[in-house]
Amino acid sequence: MWCPKCKTEYQKGITICAECGSGLVEGTEDDFVVSVLCELKEETTATKLMEYLEFSGIGKAGIKEENGVFSITVPDSQYKQAEKLLRGFMIALQEDQENNSGESIQEEFYYEDMLPGEEEIRLQNNKVTEEEDKQGQTNKKADESPEGILYNSSKTYTKKADEYKDVKVSGITFVVFGLIGVLYLILCEIEVLPISYNKIVFICLLCMFIIFAVWGTFTVFKSRKIKGQIEEEETLTAGIKEWIDANVTSEMIESWKDKNASEEENELIIISQLGTKLINYYTELDTSYLEMVADEYFNEKLSHNNV
Repeated sequence: MWCPKCKTEYQKGITICAECGSGLVEGTEDDFVVSVLCELKEETTATKLMEYLEFSGIGKAGIKEENGVFSITVPDSQYKQAEKLLRGFMIALQEDQENNSGESIQEEFYYEDMLPGEEEIRLQNNKVTEEEDKQGQTNKKADESPEGILYNSSKTYTKKADEYKDVKVSGITFVVFGLIGVLYLILCEIEVLPISYNKIVFICLLCMFIIFAVWGTFTVFKSRKIKGQIEEEETLTAGIKEWIDANVTSEMIESWKDKNASEEENELIIISQLGTKLINYYTELDTSYLEMVADEYFNEKLSHNNV
């Protein structure tokens, strides 16, 4: 627990700061000490970037407007991850501007460069020293790996087919466990097993095992309902993949790549771009489901051997 006013950390369980009386928040100082990620001149772009950061797991990103400039801030603990997300956002913004203008923009832009159009992004470059940067080329930390950088969704979608299997197995397990428990108590009661319980304990155990059996039966019936949704989901997924085939070209995919990024990072950028397009088009569908479709489509048709 941490006091946002006094900047003092407390043990978990304490809710009020002893020094100022403010309510404590869960986390550490790194979660609440923020730094400026970038500054934007256009409110629309700043709003889109905020939405992208929040969607990608930077839940405590902030925005502040001063003299017509919009500053985006992120917690120090998430700064490096936010930098990578910003690069993907800039690539997506460039691609959208190219499509809208109908012109090919060859300019490569980095954090300090002018974006095609109007925005100039000025990043704070004092977060990583030259020594850290060199070490990062040969020994990346686990939390900086490509898998944890782009498209870090707050939840993972479970396909109906997998959900059906999990729910069914759980239900059967509860039923079997409950029935075995009831049988065990019966054998104890008729003295087949040399174990005896007093009436209160016996009744409590019996009720518990019966509840297990009933709950398991209910779960099995629930799995049947999920089973009926599998075909519907598979049909929807096939339709979305057909939409990708019709609307995403190989030239578009090539334009998403960052020449300065590794192969793994480019794969994540492409998946992120696919997911963004699906989310913007299928606005009524669950975003985590669309992320799953984008990832599945990439693995099926755009694996690194073919990209």
